[in-house]
Amino acid sequence: MKIALAVTIAVGLAAAALVGAPVSAAPPTASPAAESPQPRALKKESFMVYGKFGRPVTVDYKDPKGIGNLIVTQGTVSDTSGGKAGTLTMVMRVVAPSPKKDAELRDTQVQVALKGGQIFAQAVNEDPKGKLPETLHIMPVTGGTGAYATARGTLLMRKVGDKHLLAYDLFIEKDLKATTFAFDTIVEGGATGTGPQGIGNVALLRGKGGDNSYILIATRAGSAGGVVTDTVDMQVYTPTGSLFARTIARAKGATAKPETFAVLGGTGTYAGYRGELTLAPSGRSITAKLAPTPGKAKPLTWFEDGGRNVAEVAIPGGGFLGADGYMFKTANTKAKKSGDYYATLLTYGEIDGVVPVVGMIEQEFKTGTMIITGITLAAEGALAERPVVGGTGDYGGAAGQATSVEQSAGVWRKTARFWR
Repeated sequence: MKIALAVTIAVGLAAAALVGAPVSAAPPTASPAAESPQPRALKKESFMVYGKFGRPVTVDYKDPKGIGNLIVTQGTVSDTSGGKAGTLTMVMRVVAPSPKKDAELRDTQVQVALKGGQIFAQAVNEDPKGKLPETLHIMPVTGGTGAYATARGTLLMRKVGDKHLLAYDLFIEKDLKATTFAFDTIVEGGATGTGPQGIGNVALLRGKGGDNSYILIATRAGSAGGVVTDTVDMQVYTPTGSLFARTIARAKGATAKPETFAVLGGTGTYAGYRGELTLAPSGRSITAKLAPTPGKAKPLTWFEDGGRNVAEVAIPGGGFLGADGYMFKTANTKAKKSGDYYATLLTYGEIDGVVPVVGMIEQEFKTGTMIITGITLAAEGALAERPVVGGTGDYGGAAGQATSVEQSAGVWRKTARFWR
């Protein structure tokens, strides 16, 4: 049995049950440079569209508080004159219960596909259980493709009648440099669940070529009218750094085609980078167009406790962990807190000797939020490096790299270098 991917890779993907194995370390990465090239002019773009979401579909993974539940909705986008402007997809995972009755905290990813390209935004939002957002949300824009490649800024989303207003304020770097990666071998894996339309099914690819490699994780977001939709995360690893990318892929039929991803950020020598990359239909080559974030990086260190409302559930191909907790300025977790955090880890079974883990952390500082996300392959307790992909307030437009290591029992030390 095969799992058909919307990202149509010619080799196909086997629906084998994935079994956990010891985690292998990712290639070592260099420390990010303190300076990027001299600043260049950014294009500023602001516009509004209206999103008409379809009925949300929830896949329940049976946690008593709903943690780990996957909620997906798709719809259309219209311009301010009412004309059709594109499509949208919103994918949400419940991170933790809300203090409010009948509400939940969800890792929310919003994608719009417009004529010029895709735009991605992400934040942890508080919304009614299993329902569409009803209150105002300000979300970091994490990247885009096409005319929106390198996009950073904010998305303001609020309900207006039976639609949602989506107001974007973006900065876009137009000077991109091309680079390519080649891969000799492709290994495939995947797992199926019981969600309607196959929602929640997972397919994985592992590509290797010389010292470079990648992991691709595609999660089914729907299948209706002959159109298959996947939300896809990918991380490309090199000896000196990595690139994290995302796309929403839609396909009708089995014809293989190139797929373009938004590069949301990177680590090592790619820390602070944005752009786009295109994966060949064979899965054996990638063409990337990239730009660093100009200016000087800012250092930041903080500490976190072990979290509250920590829960783990089984999902197709692996497990989901959700938690919320407190942040501190020092390693003393009995001191006054300096903020809150919300975190998720999706750990998948071993593929070709590595165990991919998709991590997301929203850091809620007193003066703004920061989104950290990416796919790590590091062993438990080892230093984890993830891209900083966006933020709000004092961290608006943030790009860079964050590291996480357990300093003592239940205390985690976080260090970031980020550009704005």
